[in-house]
Amino acid sequence: MSIEVEKGVIDFDDSVAMWLEQYRSALAKIKEWEEIADVARSHIENALGDGELGYYQGQQVVRYTTITSTRFDVKRAKEILPPQVLDLLQVQSVSRRFSLVNNEEL
Repeated sequence: MSIEVEKGVIDFDDSVAMWLEQYRSALAKIKEWEEIADVARSHIENALGDGELGYYQGQQVVRYTTITSTRFDVKRAKEILPPQVLDLLQVQSVSRRFSLVNNEEL
């Protein structure tokens, strides 16, 4: 059974350690497959050139469309807006970040 050794610090038991190993293994496989996918996508994009639709044996198999978007330029806003306006626009949020710790980081 995992136990809390001090406030906010949990000492995992063997069952959680097993899930930790599964997670590490899955992340390694994901990374490997993402690299393969990146190479495959690169070849497909090169074959498309400037085209937007790709067909194979009469069936559409890929779409490579141009998308235009508009975003709010925070850096520019900080340059031109007075600090009191920026203060009114800021919203604080709290979240948790999950990350694995490598033994080399300890």
